[in-house]
Amino acid sequence: MSTPRVTEEQSTLDTIVLDGIVPSKAIWPIAGRKGGTGKSTLTANIGVGLSLLGYKVILVDCDLGGADLHLFFDQIAPARSLSHFLTKETATLKEVLLPTPNENLKLVCGGNEMIGLANLPYMVKEKLLRHIMTLDADFVLIDLGAGTTFNTLDIFTLSGDGLIVCTPEPHARVDAYGFIKNTVYRKLRREFAKNELVKSTIEKFARKSGRKNGRISELLELITQTDPHAGEVAKALMADYRPRLILNRVRYKRQIEEAHRFVALVKEYLSTEMDYVGYVRSDMKIIDACERRRPLMIDNPKAPAARDIYTVLMQGLRIPDRLHRFEADNSRKMAEVAKMEAKYW
Repeated sequence: MSTPRVTEEQSTLDTIVLDGIVPSKAIWPIAGRKGGTGKSTLTANIGVGLSLLGYKVILVDCDLGGADLHLFFDQIAPARSLSHFLTKETATLKEVLLPTPNENLKLVCGGNEMIGLANLPYMVKEKLLRHIMTLDADFVLIDLGAGTTFNTLDIFTLSGDGLIVCTPEPHARVDAYGFIKNTVYRKLRREFAKNELVKSTIEKFARKSGRKNGRISELLELITQTDPHAGEVAKALMADYRPRLILNRVRYKRQIEEAHRFVALVKEYLSTEMDYVGYVRSDMKIIDACERRRPLMIDNPKAPAARDIYTVLMQGLRIPDRLHRFEADNSRKMAEVAKMEAKYW
């Protein structure tokens, strides 16, 4: 099979799970604008859950300078990391893959020695995205760094349906909204980088109406007035963009209702259809598992938060069970399988 080429102007991924069908490879960037949302924790545990469902999974830690995904798998000083690939010490990303106790789950550790490299050079980033595309897996989960650097924005928009992790606090929702807004502008700016009239329209809107309460729908209309064909392209681009929201550390039911209002707000102001795929409750068992450097799905699969992650996978994300061992509304069987799996960790 020929190696697909990825550029910053074009995404060739089809990663949405529809009607119980998983595409040949699903690439899920996982982000949270600020640190402390629990995105690395969820990346590790969703990865374990997918492997228990029978899928080949690769976790890639793209948090340059702040990598910690390896700690969930008791990898204190990884022999190989992403930095070895980025600095050309290895020719391919496959060479830095590390095994985990589950043969279906592999890990690309992040490179903390890359600290200070806020934005990768264009060609380096292009090479990284291309190699991610060629990894042999059913699912590739990419743990992204906090913030809105071009690294984070470009990798998140590599696919149209990345996962955003948000906690229930109001300031966390503001941060998540800001992150989505930045991804929208980044997608539009990249798409029309060579169209000076449209690019000027985007920048002018971002400086004025876009800084306050300007709706992206208004910007799309301005682009259409400037260049009708570009307007159609812009609207199609936004129609294909469908990020997913996971609410983490939930304590009260009303916080779930607020998440639904947040999704409606994103649609109204950012012209972005966002799918709410579920919540994970606040659970001290997660901290206990982290202290033991193990994913919760392995350390304590019957914990409330572990059951929530199962529900997110089976009902929110609608991942079909490849091995036909589990039911979508019953996490007990997965907990039993995970408990057996834990003997090898």
